[in-house]
Amino acid sequence: MIKKILIAVDGSQHALQSVEIGSEIAMAVGAKVMLFHVVKPYRLPDSLKKFAKAEHMATIDADLLKQGAKYLLAGAMDAAHGAGLKDVDVDTKEGPIARTITDRAKSFKADLIVIGSRGMGDLEGLLRGGVSHRVETLAECPVLVVK
Repeated sequence: MIKKILIAVDGSQHALQSVEIGSEIAMAVGAKVMLFHVVKPYRLPDSLKKFAKAEHMATIDADLLKQGAKYLLAGAMDAAHGAGLKDVDVDTKEGPIARTITDRAKSFKADLIVIGSRGMGDLEGLLRGGVSHRVETLAECPVLVVK
């Protein structure tokens, strides 16, 4: 029985479709939903920050990425509410993407992970190591990949 669904959100069109489909499944079975975004670790060495500042160059900071995560999750929350879900959890963590998704699914005790595909074929996904393919490999629960 599906009681908890973790939906991975990355801002892509496939992720938005994942929210819609995951929300429909949750509505049909009465499952709890968590919308989850992973911020890939990004640390710019202090020496490069100083150089960028001296040269008046813009840099991307981890805090900016975390702010972007809040924006992505707010859009996903709107989509989930639009599908009829009332009680939806959101979370974001920093780390390697596939491993962090599966670790969070395990701690949430998810019965299903819903994740978007970037449209790579099986062979290309295997060769290039796509996130959805790695999640399928690492997950301890079923994974629904949405195209």
